Amino acid sequence: MNVVRRGRDARLGGTVVSNGYHSNASTNTDASSNDQPKKPSKKLEQQPTLVELRGVPIHFPFVPYQCQSDYMSKVLEALQNSENALLESPTGTGKTLCLLCSTLGKWL
Repeated sequence: MNVVRRGRDARLGGTVVSNGYHSNASTNTDASSNDQPKKPSKKLEQQPTLVELRGVPIHFPFVPYQCQSDYMSKVLEALQNSENALLESPTGTGKTLCLLCSTLGKWL
């Protein structure tokens, strides 16, 4: 459910906009049960994949983008060489997922 908070925090009486319905959080006025929002269309489910980088099999929840493969490769390079690594990538590129998958792939 997408929740957009405006003004003060909703727990303190702020305004909450959720799925197109507007309500005041302090009065608990919800949309009637007859006005249920439409469910979002089902996205195509992607199957987990096994990617091999630098000789290490990595389980990834979907086919990684090139920037994700590069990131995981650099993580593995640093781990294999027992070095520190300072890696950066733009917001939303899956840094945490790549870091977890590559390090777990190395030790599992």
